[in-house]
Amino acid sequence: MAINSIKMIIPCQCLLGEGPYYSASLKCLFWVDILDKLLYRFDCQQQTVCRYPMEQAICWIMETTEQRLIAGFERGIYYLDNNTFQPSELYPLATLAVNNRLNDAKTDRNGHVFFGTMDKHEQHNTGALYRFGQQQTPTIVDSNYVISNGPAISKNGRILYSTESSTRTIYQFDLNEQGELSNKRVFVKFDETMGFPDGMTVDNDNHLWVASWNGHGLYRFCENGSIVHFYRLPAPRITSLTFFGDDLTTIAVTSARTGLEPEILKQYPYSGAVFILQADIQGIAETPAQLCS
Repeated sequence: MAINSIKMIIPCQCLLGEGPYYSASLKCLFWVDILDKLLYRFDCQQQTVCRYPMEQAICWIMETTEQRLIAGFERGIYYLDNNTFQPSELYPLATLAVNNRLNDAKTDRNGHVFFGTMDKHEQHNTGALYRFGQQQTPTIVDSNYVISNGPAISKNGRILYSTESSTRTIYQFDLNEQGELSNKRVFVKFDETMGFPDGMTVDNDNHLWVASWNGHGLYRFCENGSIVHFYRLPAPRITSLTFFGDDLTTIAVTSARTGLEPEILKQYPYSGAVFILQADIQGIAETPAQLCS
């Protein structure tokens, strides 16, 4: 049993909660509500939650090796002030397709940042997977996504997982130290009963955890793609997860309310909440983004 219990529920009622990220230096857990243009911060020591309105949709947040915060907004990447969270532009994405926005992001073990883009109408394969860092600006490394989601990195740093949510498919790539991808292949394809694969992470046993949109929970897969465990949560639209805390045995899981009918929201009132779970395994600390080599 990988998860022991739900430790806490943060009833933030996010329209589209996403991008949970733990800053060990700040002792804070962050997440975003993309549709409501909000950044959330949970102080792990004070056990307090604050939220910060943004002028445009914020899609993810992470820390750099200089302990600065960066965030992916709808159409560009910005620094965030560590105290006020005011943005200042780092990389504009002027060539992004008109109806596209940024989505999920993750670093590899060498500090390269991989992030996806998606068609906001979820119809056209104009999304892509990008990489930046180590003095490189954002560059497309894989394309033809309707909804690019998840990226996650294996424990040894040699495999990148990337999701195309619209086709319920999780891919694997070989990943080298320069952040170059090769040998794309299907790792897992969800069936209709499993929902749609969304955000992902890898634990210290090198098992892949996948949040399931319309799947009511988290799947845990071993290295050959077999399901090790499914953990059901009291919300249908589970979006992402991360391990956090001093020992990385606590899991934060984001969820969404958007698009749910009133009768479903009545049945699942915690939709849009962040679920804090106690696990009996460890996660892997996220590598800070290394913008310079």
